[in-house]
Amino acid sequence: MSTTFRRLIVIPAYNEERSLACTIEKLASLPESFDVVVVNDGSSDGTSSIAHDLAASWNGRLHIIDLPLNGGIGVAVQTGYRFAESKGIYDYVVQHDADGQHESADIVSLVDYCQTHQLDLGIGSRFLPTEHNGFRSTRLRRMGIRFLSGLIGTLAGQSASDPTSGFRCAGPRAWQRFAEHYPDDYPEPESLYWLLRNGLRVGETSVRMHARQGGESSIGATRAVYYMAKVTLAICVDMLRPKEQTLT
Repeated sequence: MSTTFRRLIVIPAYNEERSLACTIEKLASLPESFDVVVVNDGSSDGTSSIAHDLAASWNGRLHIIDLPLNGGIGVAVQTGYRFAESKGIYDYVVQHDADGQHESADIVSLVDYCQTHQLDLGIGSRFLPTEHNGFRSTRLRRMGIRFLSGLIGTLAGQSASDPTSGFRCAGPRAWQRFAEHYPDDYPEPESLYWLLRNGLRVGETSVRMHARQGGESSIGATRAVYYMAKVTLAICVDMLRPKEQTLT
């Protein structure tokens, strides 16, 4: 008997009370094969109550996980992957920011892109050509993104135009591994490098992004240098480790 898999959207949320409701409401138009899990990462505002209030109208498709403390983006996303693993009904898992940057209409096309090209990870890139102009981050961040793109390309032999994108679709071989091991802090570039280095299939497709609709980014100007140094060091350390056997 064939199994019909569902898709899961993981929304890590830390103090996103100003944008979370709008973000979730936009997802309501997705096909019923999509479920959503909001991982409240120890927020001190109304993020949790907003999420729980909205869940009542989702007929069991919107799940809420409240972490007792703020563990960071990596912990929150990994919690979503572990939720997917515990259910055993999902094939693709989509990471989606809570701050209103992403277009809900791009989710289906991102999953379809992964499935059609048999990718382990599909990245929604704001830097690939698209019919519509979108927000491409600040100049300082674009410089950092170009640096990380070049670093990953040099070390792994394949790069991505948007290695820090928080809009990603992971297939089973990727997200099942991430459920067990995932970087705690600023995980996107490091996890991307791990996938490429260990021979998993990665691709990009263009998406439209918007400026943050509320809240504050975890990477302010004063943390930008720390961010770049930490991610660069983590990638270089990973380069020295033996390659792992990919998941089957």
